[in-house]
Amino acid sequence: MATGAKAESSAEEARFVFIGTVRKLRAATMSDVPIDDTTAVVRVVEVIHAPELLAHYAGQDITVRFTARKRLKEGQQAMFYTNGWLFGESVAVEALEIEPVTASASRAGRDMGDPVGRLAQRDLRSRFADAKLVVSGRVISVRMPSDVVAARSARAAERPVVRRISEHDPDWRIAEIQIEKVHKGKLQKDSVSVRFPSSEDVMWYGTPKFHPGQEGFFMLHKVDDAPEERAAMERAAPVRDKGEFVVPRAIDFQPFSEPGGIRELIAPTMRGFVTPIAEQEPGTPPRVPPARKRSSSATPQKRRR
Repeated sequence: MATGAKAESSAEEARFVFIGTVRKLRAATMSDVPIDDTTAVVRVVEVIHAPELLAHYAGQDITVRFTARKRLKEGQQAMFYTNGWLFGESVAVEALEIEPVTASASRAGRDMGDPVGRLAQRDLRSRFADAKLVVSGRVISVRMPSDVVAARSARAAERPVVRRISEHDPDWRIAEIQIEKVHKGKLQKDSVSVRFPSSEDVMWYGTPKFHPGQEGFFMLHKVDDAPEERAAMERAAPVRDKGEFVVPRAIDFQPFSEPGGIRELIAPTMRGFVTPIAEQEPGTPPRVPPARKRSSSATPQKRRR
């Protein structure tokens, strides 16, 4: 059974975590699953966290494929850390780890709200921890990278016909964000350039599509800090004009109008934060930031008598 760092790693990687009871070994709930010593039918007793597709499987039997080194027994109850594998007349998942059930873990799961919400909160905390910079601000401009402009101009000059668009072309754009406040990380200037995919292709569906005037909280990432996303982020990426950061997931941006989310994670840094005029209640006078204190390093002048 997993312990320590390994168990923590499995918990972070698993998308579908549940308490289950082993109903039958060398069995499956789906005809497409090859049955062997590493498959079992498991009854989902309690869902700890899950994507919306799997959130309502409590009380149902599913197929679990596990590693050969795991020794399960019929009737055994355990905590399963899994990811989706096959979907059809039933569901089959692959177990990253299987642990004994503890009363505290089960109770904690019930106290943390719905399974989908728990997964969303875990994902948000993970993205926040991985972000190089977390800021609040406003998109002041959006442009096409100069690399892309030059390439398109060259193609048009050589062969003025419809350009063949490669599969999953991200169609990169760069947004300039005026910074209102830095909530995580360090920044010595008042704006940053952020690359984002403007394509509506299924591969980029749901990613933030920025436009001038957009305001909110931004979790900004470096490609080198996200190895699992590097291949996608480097697809047709500009070389010379690539932006300072990337925003590859919908979770990385939150409008000021939305409650909770990033706002809750940065609560300790929100002191003195000014609510944008667009988000203030009608009829209330505009809020202004408190006057900045003068640097303590300045030497006060003596009064003349």
